[in-house]
Amino acid sequence: MNAAGLTAVLAGISGQLSMAFFEKLVTEGHLKQDELDGTRKLCVRVIADLKKTPHEKIEALVSHFDSELTKYNNDFNAKGATNPLGQFRDAQILLGFVSTILAKAGVRE
Repeated sequence: MNAAGLTAVLAGISGQLSMAFFEKLVTEGHLKQDELDGTRKLCVRVIADLKKTPHEKIEALVSHFDSELTKYNNDFNAKGATNPLGQFRDAQILLGFVSTILAKAGVRE
């Protein structure tokens, strides 16, 4: 995965996080609304940061974390709507890796 691909992956995840079955996790008591909302907002902020960051500034770090990024993206996609809580957790982990990349590159704190 490269920086451009990472942005595309996160855009897809962001779109999926807005789907109704994630709201159902809140109504069923698996998540708090603020956790869901916070993850959605983080995803949007991370995408915005990636779009305004020159790819060469983060490309080496994306490459360094490629296996982890790919694993959690694949896991997220494999679970689909059959395991929304697992899918949500995979999105959170993936966002954690991307936040680390952005922090190490000096893009965000």
